[in-house]
Amino acid sequence: MIRILVIKELKDLIRDPRIWIPFIISAIIMPAIGFAMTIPMKSSQEALAKPINIAIINMDVGNEAKKLIEYIKEKPDRLKLNLNVINEKIFTHSSFDEKFYREIIEYLNNNEIDVEIIIIFPQNFSENFMYREKLSIIIINVVKDVSIFGGFRGLRIENIIKNYIRKRYLENTNISLDIILDPYKSFTLSYLHDKKRIYYGDPSMLMSSLGFASLFLPLILMMISVSVMQMSATSMAVENEEKTLETLLTFPIPRTHILFAKLLGSFIVSAIGSIFNIIGFIIYMGTFTAFMNTGLFNVDTFVISIQDYIYITISIMATVLFTATLGIVIGALSSDVRIASTITGPMSMVVMIPGFFISYSNIGSFDIFTKIILYCIPLTQPMIMIKQALFSNLPIETPIYLVLSLIFSIILIVITANFFSLEKLSRIQRKIMRRKYRK
Repeated sequence: MIRILVIKELKDLIRDPRIWIPFIISAIIMPAIGFAMTIPMKSSQEALAKPINIAIINMDVGNEAKKLIEYIKEKPDRLKLNLNVINEKIFTHSSFDEKFYREIIEYLNNNEIDVEIIIIFPQNFSENFMYREKLSIIIINVVKDVSIFGGFRGLRIENIIKNYIRKRYLENTNISLDIILDPYKSFTLSYLHDKKRIYYGDPSMLMSSLGFASLFLPLILMMISVSVMQMSATSMAVENEEKTLETLLTFPIPRTHILFAKLLGSFIVSAIGSIFNIIGFIIYMGTFTAFMNTGLFNVDTFVISIQDYIYITISIMATVLFTATLGIVIGALSSDVRIASTITGPMSMVVMIPGFFISYSNIGSFDIFTKIILYCIPLTQPMIMIKQALFSNLPIETPIYLVLSLIFSIILIVITANFFSLEKLSRIQRKIMRRKYRK
């Protein structure tokens, strides 16, 4: 009998566009957002490689600023700089204040000289250079539009000036500039204490990979939980709307069979739909990792034992069962889809809060009592398990936590089964409708 009910439930869910269209939209919208964000980011990054228009005003009474300017002029193509040296005698105001800066900008605008950066060498530049003192250079960034990497364009000329000055200061010292900039070679490795594993290479790469996974894997699971709850609530509300649930409850079928059929149907369809969500999310994140061209996500870093995988899988199934039951309760208490959607909106936030809390928290900072609570609650258990398994091994008490989580889910199922009578559902729905109309 349950098999027939499950097949009937699957057919109803698949036929109803209100069930599967949100999954398709989620799978499409995430990559679309990723591409929409990376296109301007890519164009901004390409703008970094374009030549920079620079105006130079040399107020220096000595020759050091002239030498620096000549050095920059010698390699304009390689440095990708368009230099425009302005005669300093044009400007009547010589003190370095806002009036002087505005006079320079006004002159450039009046003469239609398009520049992005203005560099001013003060009068005492050569004097300070001769005594190897800290030099002063005024750099004005002319901001015409705002982009993500706009501030990095000016770093190109600043690095050129800094390296030139460093090299000149090191003359006659037999010290190479490369030695000063990079004084040692390091061979780095990381030891993951709880897993007793050694990882060779840049520690930041390891931490970025683990941090990426510990942040987003719980969020993916959170998305699945929300999808399951919304789908279960919608499917049940549809049956209320079309009066098929009332008809089903009049048949001589145990209420637990009806409930488990709906849970299994919701679980199967939501599992398929969640695959679309995960694929869309992976593509979304892949657009950023491909764009940044960094080792942000390295699967080789994740070494989770088979036992931990089994524990996590059981925990995820218990959580999906819990959220599906929660959705069925919401849908059963709703007389139509509109009311179910109104209720699932705030309830989705309740499901999402644990995901954000665990994703951005340091598990090691929790006291033992907080950890026990998080390990026992179905909504938080798989999320904290995933994060814990990435950095260490799951605690030996994990089977006990799984049993407690399953007990929570079973209690909710038993409570839900008690609602599955025509009289109780009708009575509760009427109460909800009365409150709605009073408001």
